[in-house]
Amino acid sequence: MDERGYKENLRRMILDMAQKELDSNVSKKGVQKYFEGNVDKIISENIKKVTQGIGVNKTYLRVLKKGAYQESISSVAKTIKSEEIFKSKNELVKFARHLGMNVNMKSSYNQILRKVSTHIYSNRNEYSKKYFSYKRGEDEYILEPEKIKSDLIESYKSKARNDMRSIAKLLDIKIADDDGAEDIRKKVINYIMKEKISKKQIE
Repeated sequence: MDERGYKENLRRMILDMAQKELDSNVSKKGVQKYFEGNVDKIISENIKKVTQGIGVNKTYLRVLKKGAYQESISSVAKTIKSEEIFKSKNELVKFARHLGMNVNMKSSYNQILRKVSTHIYSNRNEYSKKYFSYKRGEDEYILEPEKIKSDLIESYKSKARNDMRSIAKLLDIKIADDDGAEDIRKKVINYIMKEKISKKQIE
């Protein structure tokens, strides 16, 4: 698959996931327009985080993605051992704990490796869906569509909240710091309704 294909697949996946989550939103058209206009920016921000090593260790993601497509537990073990970082028992234990596994430091390297490999093999269906292999030029990145979707939705909510705050400020409406866009929208509507009613009464 060429770079454009990877990009389009990821974009479509994120947009579908994000749209489904906000399906009950009144302004579907506005939401969709925002998502389509900002999804590339959010994908790029996530690639930047992965490149800078922010968040989950890049090697962990790579092993989980590759491991999810192995045909046996021993193939998963080979995938793990092919990474320089996992030549160390301490690093393997850290990885196991990241996966939520309870491993004993007293166990041998091979026992821990077997346990981790079995875990990845048993959960390969989940891991194959959770991680997306994205190529840009010569580089390959392992991304989490679910995380990108959450960032995109949060970005939209943040913009909506800031827009509503600006309107409330113009109307001199007091709002609390933790008010969401919907709370502020209700206050704005109530304010406008009260203003309209009071004007009608004066007339």
